[in-house]
Amino acid sequence: MEKLQEKKAEYWKIISRTRKSGRIAESVKRRIEGTWERFDDDVVIEALQIHMSRYQMYRETYTVGIMRNLQKRKDMAGRIKTDNPFNRMEQADYDFEQLEKELLAN
Repeated sequence: MEKLQEKKAEYWKIISRTRKSGRIAESVKRRIEGTWERFDDDVVIEALQIHMSRYQMYRETYTVGIMRNLQKRKDMAGRIKTDNPFNRMEQADYDFEQLEKELLAN
């Protein structure tokens, strides 16, 4: 949790550069951080790090998109795909040495 608070403080310093005044109202910070609550803490930390390292001149709304994509990727990684029709087909059994000889003979 400490790491998250440190990242948030660093993040808001960088985001304040996107404003002409160089300041962000506390109410804006609370509102934006409220939208982060639906994401896992590790996703929030990673998204803040990505935004700070790659997208410093983008506003804070961009971070929510990063979080959404990271959370979706994380959720999908835990699922197992069960019924893939491609794998139901019977696999062909080839004699590759014989096929190679035939190709070289022509």
